Amino acid sequence: MPAAETGQANTGLASPVVFGAGLLLLGLSPIIRGGNRHVALVLLEWLALLLLVALLARGLAFRDRADAQPSQPLASAGVWVLALSPLWVALVQLIPLPVSVWAALPGHAPYVEALAVAQAPAAAFRPLSLTPDITLVSVLAGLPLSAAFLLAFYSSFRQIGLLVRALVGLAVAQAVLGLLQMGPFPGLSFGSAIGGRAIGTFANPNHFASYIAMTLPLAILLLRPAMVSARGTMRGGPRGGRPMGALWGVALFLLLAAVLASGSRGGTVTCLVVTLLAVVLLPQGSGHRPERRHWGMAGMAGLLALVALAVGVDALLARFEGDKTGYLAGDRWAYVTSTWQAALAFWPFGSGLGSYASVFPAFHPPGVRAFIEHAHNDYVQLLMECGLLAIALGLLALALIARQVARLVRRARRMGLDAAGLLQASCGLGLLAVLLHSWVDFNLRIPANAMLAAFLLGAFLRPLQPLPVKPARESVLE
Repeated sequence: MPAAETGQANTGLASPVVFGAGLLLLGLSPIIRGGNRHVALVLLEWLALLLLVALLARGLAFRDRADAQPSQPLASAGVWVLALSPLWVALVQLIPLPVSVWAALPGHAPYVEALAVAQAPAAAFRPLSLTPDITLVSVLAGLPLSAAFLLAFYSSFRQIGLLVRALVGLAVAQAVLGLLQMGPFPGLSFGSAIGGRAIGTFANPNHFASYIAMTLPLAILLLRPAMVSARGTMRGGPRGGRPMGALWGVALFLLLAAVLASGSRGGTVTCLVVTLLAVVLLPQGSGHRPERRHWGMAGMAGLLALVALAVGVDALLARFEGDKTGYLAGDRWAYVTSTWQAALAFWPFGSGLGSYASVFPAFHPPGVRAFIEHAHNDYVQLLMECGLLAIALGLLALALIARQVARLVRRARRMGLDAAGLLQASCGLGLLAVLLHSWVDFNLRIPANAMLAAFLLGAFLRPLQPLPVKPARESVLE
């Protein structure tokens, strides 16, 4: 890193205790059905609480240091507003309101009538949420997300680099497990009905594919320096590049193969999108020439073809071809439109975070014979449950992301991106994978996926490194 690098960019606020707790938190998150079981979630919440307390203590201990002061106070304030999202939900939806106010809230009239018919005991106060116990559980489930987000934002770039390598390693382990489930070891699915599709330790192949897709840009980023080092070895430079290049190449192959083996349509599409963007937008190394990008695209196309031959795409193509009605005429679109109607009914306060499965039956689409726990669209479900608060926090996140994208683009055009900038750009592409997939699924409701997304967002929003004395020769826009 440049010698001019100072402050948070160099040392970070994450102590070894914070770093260790964060590594354990991210490592354990997918093990028990992607964290989507109560026993797993309770453990993750306690780890997150430990991490947050340690990070707070570290911040208080160094609050008077000049390099601990935020260089961009407004952006840092926005980051903290996002990090405290569970608190805002609790303040809005769990503080008791006078029952007369509660009864007058949009969408509450049927529940007032139901309480009267059931002759429920009178209450002077009720929280805004229609399911306060579930909302409290959902707020506590937000602790690991805040912890992962702040871990990435306040760690040093060296620590983030180590965490990124660990995350890619975890994803590769998931990929290997998923491929073994497709082969001679179906018992490794641990009783889940996988239907001939890879799921890893998740309960759903779509969430498995989304988790892996988020790490693909990171794997590509790790592969490229190894390839450059390997080329240097071939020209008589120091040895060591070839083994690492082969290692990360095999890792990338396994990740791509696992996504295809999952049979997830949304996961496959987002995987291809972010992989293509990572190859096209990110440079291949120091002193790269534009024509090398064409070789990179050709190499990636060859790798994808090899993956398709090794895994087979018949099952995946059958899933695409089997949807005769199309998305807009299928059940999932009916979920989305009915959830939109529910969001309008409870606007602007929402029905309560986590209340979807309890409240949605009143808006159940006709002709759909199933109990619907999720809208299969994270955004419209959040709109129904949190109303205006979800829009406010979402707009803040989009503003911070757009601001960081603009800063990265300006830096790239001006002098190229250094290693830290490339890492942040790769984290942004990984985040894009889950944001796209969440339009047709509920990945952000799965703790492991949501925590990984929060980590990538925190890493992406970090302040850029100070400008080096000499322009970097790596650019994402040449």
